[in-house]
Amino acid sequence: MDRLALLADPAVRSAFGGELGRVIEYHAAIGSTQDRARELAREADRAPMLVVADQQTGGHGRGEKSWLSEPGGSLLASWTFRPAPADPALFVLLAGVAITFALRPFGVADLGLKWPNDVWLTNGKIAGCLAHGAEDHLVIGIGVNVAQRAVPAELAGIATTLAIAGHDIDRLALLARITTQLDAVADPTKREAALAEWRKRSITLGRDVEVSGSGGAPFHGRAIALADDGALVVETPYGQQRVIAGEVRVLG
Repeated sequence: MDRLALLADPAVRSAFGGELGRVIEYHAAIGSTQDRARELAREADRAPMLVVADQQTGGHGRGEKSWLSEPGGSLLASWTFRPAPADPALFVLLAGVAITFALRPFGVADLGLKWPNDVWLTNGKIAGCLAHGAEDHLVIGIGVNVAQRAVPAELAGIATTLAIAGHDIDRLALLARITTQLDAVADPTKREAALAEWRKRSITLGRDVEVSGSGGAPFHGRAIALADDGALVVETPYGQQRVIAGEVRVLG
């Protein structure tokens, strides 16, 4: 039984939020949890917030991409942090690590991390992260494909879900574990270990890649390292390039 809708009850929401150390706002449907959390985070006196929805009608991916969902299919949530625990480009990587740690107790293995913000299971993406930062706060949004039994034909071989992989996971329990792990990787003393875990699980490092949208012409090279600030280091025929933002496509 999936229990996420229990958060519609104010008493349940208050008790659950108290356990997680956050004020929870639940929506049966919303345009974007990220947009709503960013609105809330602008209020300086706000306690740490967690905005969660059963369905998004206008969610965001990276760049101009949208993230659509069906009711009951995904875990869709955004968390606010004040002060910002890291630069957004770095924290989105750490959030991917948090997701892998959160899924571990559910028996989900073979998770890979693709720079900068994707979590993969076997041969498909199951989760993505998106971070927005301001001077005094950061908002991290996460979408996890949980219960869908099929993916659209155009996403075959690109996306998958926990259900397709044989994992029946309660979204409320997963929400709690991701929250705990996000708070853990936000701790600067855990930063080195989290980055080491990202490097271990990377499906980008050591591979030939194509980089586009990074502020210059697209280029090819081999991803050779992840810098401590989250930059991807790519070896090209013209020397090493540090990629802070952009689209990275793994070749072959």
